[in-house]
Amino acid sequence: MPVSRLLRTCLTVAIVMCGVAVDERIVVEQGLTLARRMGLNGSPVAVHPTIPPRRPVVAPLLEPSKIDTFYGATTSALGRDEPLAPGGLAPATSAEPQATRGPNESLRTAEELAPPPLIADAEPLPPPTDEAEPLPLVDDEQSPSKGSRLVSIGRETWVLAEPRWESRKLGYLRAGATVGRDETAASNRDCRGGWYRIQPQGYVCVGARATLDSNHPAAKLSATRPDRTGLPYLYALTRYPPPPLYARLPTAEEQEAVEGNLTGQRRQAAAIALKPDYVAPPEPVPFPDLIAHGELVPSVSGDTRGRDALLVGHAKNHSGWAFLSTHEANGRRFGLTTELALVPLDRTRIVRPSTFHGVALSDEAGLPIAVTRARAAKSYSRDAADTLVVLAPYAFRSTVHLSGREHRAREGLLLEARDGTWLRADQVTVIERYEELPRFAQKGAKWIDVSILRQSLVAYEGARAVYATLVSTGKDGVADHKDSHATIQGTFLIHTKHVSVTMDSDDGQDEFDLRDVPYVQYFTEGYALHAAYWHDDFGNPRSHGCVNLAPEDAAWLFDWTTPGVPEGWHAAMSLKAGTIVHIHP
Repeated sequence: MPVSRLLRTCLTVAIVMCGVAVDERIVVEQGLTLARRMGLNGSPVAVHPTIPPRRPVVAPLLEPSKIDTFYGATTSALGRDEPLAPGGLAPATSAEPQATRGPNESLRTAEELAPPPLIADAEPLPPPTDEAEPLPLVDDEQSPSKGSRLVSIGRETWVLAEPRWESRKLGYLRAGATVGRDETAASNRDCRGGWYRIQPQGYVCVGARATLDSNHPAAKLSATRPDRTGLPYLYALTRYPPPPLYARLPTAEEQEAVEGNLTGQRRQAAAIALKPDYVAPPEPVPFPDLIAHGELVPSVSGDTRGRDALLVGHAKNHSGWAFLSTHEANGRRFGLTTELALVPLDRTRIVRPSTFHGVALSDEAGLPIAVTRARAAKSYSRDAADTLVVLAPYAFRSTVHLSGREHRAREGLLLEARDGTWLRADQVTVIERYEELPRFAQKGAKWIDVSILRQSLVAYEGARAVYATLVSTGKDGVADHKDSHATIQGTFLIHTKHVSVTMDSDDGQDEFDLRDVPYVQYFTEGYALHAAYWHDDFGNPRSHGCVNLAPEDAAWLFDWTTPGVPEGWHAAMSLKAGTIVHIHP
């Protein structure tokens, strides 16, 4: 039996018995190197994944202090954030208190469910136990040459602390990323192309997932870099029926064979384009020469594409993608995904990014604040006779700085804004100051406070609040997270950050596949802070357990927290230097 086939057989058995996720190409490459040293038949052969594409193997859950690999990179997101109803604006919030019912509680009014005063938990932050500190950044004299570049051609091109596969993972690059590198390789240990030190730190093996050739086809097709100020890419969600994912530009006959009647599909797409909520895709750009003539699009994600392959697969009913570019061929538009598959745009719905965002806070304009939750939240002034005069209403989800004064009137409890106007307490969410700060806030460290009942997030630097916004936590509220879609409560450290990563689930009726979920920050098990591009319902419980943020808020928070993700990288990890996340009712 050839050595490569024996290695893959053993690898498959290990995956099935141990339930771990591994990179087959790396293991086989190392095995072949060892076999050649032993004089065995270890000639290179094509490596075909034994794990089905896009179905990451989930390892047993670990506590943050025990995690030794990147969460979300080679494991699924545990299906925590399937969109309940993708897209669309949030419904109007009633001005009257609403009766709500949790999964295990009797009917109670919103007033009875009002959050308690913000008093810190007595429970201290559990100390991280990872002994490996992040590597210090090298100075300019020791840094890799800025003239020499290394290019990622894999969806996850690992950056390791030392030039060997057993070393600690620092992060990874995404296909198309280019970074500065040393002129010469530091080592060739188990890496035929050599280990190169890159900027600002770490080592990358040149081989299946990295190259020194900036003209590599996968690098050129993936050259579009994510925009880290809002949604990082152009996004789309499926329409029904879900679209195929083409491995190359199909002919009209091939499209008819795969999708059926395209004439009817075009009529449906034309009718949808007339609807008021329709979002047109950007103007198409010419197909790259690598695709224009029907050549096979190279894979960057490990899926097997034979020489004559037409399809990568078919999308699930609830799917979303990020597009690097859009193109047109024979009157039909296609989007090129970050995994280099072609998707017919008339089978998708382009995402309109949420315009909602939080507010930066300062000593002059800090907490408390109110965020209006009614579509037309009333505002008032009080004249000399203490009579309320109705003013122009606030727009939906406006932020108002409060003075802290209250007034009881026929209209109900009123809150005073700092400009002297008044607004109704039942039409806003109030984000208060802490009455007693947690102990970890005393030393000036960055930390994040999430309130489930308020659906709010506040970023702190020590005792000073610097940013506040609304979020969407788990749809089951304050129920036990172990057997519901509630957000876990406690105090944690962010340990893994991805500019974007896939979240999917095969859980029966909750099946979904959301590619390139933006600004994912894991803090324990499968729970993360991240942007949501499939809804605009921030301020209401919505998720399967993660903390959903509006794209602009998620981008701001991603850049503010630690560990930092260096320029050009797509992810970073630190088990000791992460920002604190404190989640409570």
